[in-house]
Amino acid sequence: MSALTVALALQTVLAQINGINVVLIGEPTAVEEPPAILIAYASFERPLHNSPPARNLVGMAHVFALRLVIQWVDNAEAERQLLTLLDAIPDAIDADPQLGGALTKGVARVSGAFTAAHLTCPVRTVKDVQRGAAGGFAR
Repeated sequence: MSALTVALALQTVLAQINGINVVLIGEPTAVEEPPAILIAYASFERPLHNSPPARNLVGMAHVFALRLVIQWVDNAEAERQLLTLLDAIPDAIDADPQLGGALTKGVARVSGAFTAAHLTCPVRTVKDVQRGAAGGFAR
């Protein structure tokens, strides 16, 4: 599964959160309609590359950063939006860990923590595990 496929699936799932006006892939120069979520690719890992006991077992974990953008004009209202949406983001992914069926053999999960300074939430996805030519295990 490509990183683009995962990002598009994240965009679809996160766009369903009540109170989010727009979900964008990448970081625009301006956000016209906050509250918004920005999806940015952070890194990848290959935790299952030829892992014993199976040979030719391949898996990939894509890590995305989700940035919550809110308009901070009225302090009380902004704080209420922040607290509401911080819970809604991991709840949406937990409710649909296969991102609408886009991750056929993997799952998305929120790991790490939110920070007030960056409002960044790492999301890990595990790429489909494929059988090698010599057999092996599929998950």
